[in-house]
Amino acid sequence: MNFNELHKNFKHIIYFLLKKYNIKYNNDEYVQLLMIKMWELSKVYTPQKSSLNSFLYTRLNYFIIDLFRSQHTIEPYNIFELDNLSNINYPFDDARLLYNNFLSYLSEKEQLWLRLKLAGYKQKELAKELNCSISTLKNYQNRVKIKYKNYYLNK
Repeated sequence: MNFNELHKNFKHIIYFLLKKYNIKYNNDEYVQLLMIKMWELSKVYTPQKSSLNSFLYTRLNYFIIDLFRSQHTIEPYNIFELDNLSNINYPFDDARLLYNNFLSYLSEKEQLWLRLKLAGYKQKELAKELNCSISTLKNYQNRVKIKYKNYYLNK
């Protein structure tokens, strides 16, 4: 199969993946990378194992996930820098005061969990930083939710 036929018959996979992962920024670059990968995959495809459509979808899906992982970098944090965030002037001082007051109801581990979670850390990263298991993280999350509901609904 030549490139034009491949593009015509299977370009829908690329656009489906772009929509699936909500890629709007650098769309053209992703299309180009996926087209190159699709062409490479078409050369190593063996029809005895699966259909070309399912083969391309699966391999391109994992390829785009690998692209995301390679582009995602985790910056190390400093607990003291997170604590200094409250010194910045915010336009919503009342919300900041409520938030700081709410933090006083949490244990140290719960406070650290909440700050890191709000900073965008994933569960595995949180478990590593807090030196605990995923189930312990879920317990922190549930306790913070309960305290949050009690604090803000009783105000």
